[in-house]
Amino acid sequence: MRLLTWAALVGLAGVAVASGRPFVAVSLGGVKALLVGFEFMELRHAHRLHLALFSAGIVALTALLAFLVTR
Repeated sequence: MRLLTWAALVGLAGVAVASGRPFVAVSLGGVKALLVGFEFMELRHAHRLHLALFSAGIVALTALLAFLVTR
């Protein structure tokens, strides 16, 4: 499963670079952060509260960065 996640991370990084748009890069960065948290930090096996707080934090940070980039 980790190899599949790694391949997805590399693919998303390639898409972010190829797009050339900061909003797309920040959005895909948020998706990649969630993938890293779920798989490599093993949050998918953690308590649901930890998973919810981590996901909410990443979504909020991604939204803030996307807003700042588009201004």
